[in-house]
Amino acid sequence: MTGKLLKVFHFVALCVFIGSIPTHIILGVIAQSSTGAESFAAIHHAKYVLTFGLTGAGIALALMSGVLLVLTRKAMLRKRWMRTKLLLVVVIVFNGVVVLSPLAEQMKAMALAAVDSGALSPDFHAVESQEGVAGAVNLILILIVIFLAVVKPSLGSKTREA
Repeated sequence: MTGKLLKVFHFVALCVFIGSIPTHIILGVIAQSSTGAESFAAIHHAKYVLTFGLTGAGIALALMSGVLLVLTRKAMLRKRWMRTKLLLVVVIVFNGVVVLSPLAEQMKAMALAAVDSGALSPDFHAVESQEGVAGAVNLILILIVIFLAVVKPSLGSKTREA
């Protein structure tokens, strides 16, 4: 795969990953205004599927293509902005896999249980708040990664890196 084609694949994967985030947020807002337990559960099930189907797949494909891009241009690893970017990507993935994915699973399970029991678990809103904080952290980190990739700041070296 040529470098340019790999870069296109990387950008498409990033679009899938980043593009799924607003949909995830909007579905959460829609769920809050839903009138019945069935629709609430269906929306949270859709959020769960979205988390793994688009967000997870997008980040996995972006990671694979990103690693291949770095391997084709190993000199990039000498750039401080690139090393910082890669470190932040590791934090984003860790937060997504270890924190956000289990929270999505818990929220889906609680929403589905509410259909059977007729009441939403009192723990749901605490889990939802945790998801909101962890999601906001990831969004901020994603914006920093985008900034680093576009601006390529020197981060302490004497000359600006190109």
